[in-house]
Amino acid sequence: MGKIIKFLFQYFFTCQLRKSQVRKSCFTSLPIDIITDIFVRLPIESVLICRCVCKHWNTLISDPNFAKLLFTYTPPTTMIRHLHSRIFHLVEYDRIKWHERKNNPLCCSVFEVLEPNSNSSIKLDPKFEIPLPDPKSIQGRKIYVDVLSCNGLFYLSCLMDRDISLVCNPITGEFIRPPKIAAILKPCKQISWGFGFHPKTNQYKVMRIHISKHDHHMVVEMHTVGTSTWINIEVDYPKHLIKLFDYSTYLNGALHWIGMDVDGNISIWAFNFDTERFQSFPMAPNDQYPNFALFEFRGSLCLIYCNELLAKTWMMERYGVGESWVPILTTSQLHGCLTYHDSENQEFRIFASPWYDPKVHGYNVEIISHVPTLIPLKDIIIGDNVEVQNIYSRHNLN
Repeated sequence: MGKIIKFLFQYFFTCQLRKSQVRKSCFTSLPIDIITDIFVRLPIESVLICRCVCKHWNTLISDPNFAKLLFTYTPPTTMIRHLHSRIFHLVEYDRIKWHERKNNPLCCSVFEVLEPNSNSSIKLDPKFEIPLPDPKSIQGRKIYVDVLSCNGLFYLSCLMDRDISLVCNPITGEFIRPPKIAAILKPCKQISWGFGFHPKTNQYKVMRIHISKHDHHMVVEMHTVGTSTWINIEVDYPKHLIKLFDYSTYLNGALHWIGMDVDGNISIWAFNFDTERFQSFPMAPNDQYPNFALFEFRGSLCLIYCNELLAKTWMMERYGVGESWVPILTTSQLHGCLTYHDSENQEFRIFASPWYDPKVHGYNVEIISHVPTLIPLKDIIIGDNVEVQNIYSRHNLN
């Protein structure tokens, strides 16, 4: 009996080995163009897994030309982290479970997103570490680090620590350190950061805008990533502009903020990297919603207004034309997140609601829309003597 079992085991193992070799030879015999076409249509999570399958796939996926092609196919996704954490999670969703919800945006709780159970249609995997120093404290308070996303890269900054200034690719772990920016000596009412891309020069730009406390004078400083300096930009800005709300939104070679003048009027202000000038757009109609936020969605500027009961979203169909605002969604505002799924385009997004309050909803989190990329930083950043480092090959980031 033992010999029979041994024979059957050997026979089964040999058959499986031959089948595996046949499947492998069939795939490797495919033209490289077909293999590439298959890979670029996979979700970024699947591409990362395929890179670990064999040396042949790893070589193909690690090629900068493939990475550039993949980036053109990769839709925006969502990355989430707990504030003060160095770990970002790339959000995955179950396409089958979301099939019946196609084209139906809905609200969901932050708890559902951050702590999904085994039956959930949302998964927080894989996870990536961003190149921040170990958590610090200043007078007993943790340092808050701003994270801005543009064209596959993050810019990390901190108002309380000028040493924290990094441009990184959260997927590959690569990062560079821009030159330290000068301290602000005059009393300042507000400091706002921006991170964008100049499509004509293929250069990334970092901006710092600070508004004087006394006379509302605005100072605009800009750094071209890959160079060694920050420069002051002489711009014609509205003297009556006294505040910029929250973070900037990048679109069409420009950074956009919501701004308020001395009379309390609110409008959108855009800084164009090509002209290096500001221009203003009117806001979408607002039915007395107290909270609002600006974001990019499907290549258009969007505004979301909300209160404790309702959230209303508008889209600017023609860029810069105030009369082209159209409402695209009104939904009940009961939780801290708004999810959107389009099964036809394999698009899944999570947006943080402007009404979100960690004291009410229980989680202090950051939700960022991001287009992942595998393109090496040396092939993205234009400049001489740029030192590219990698968080996964360094033990001391201080």
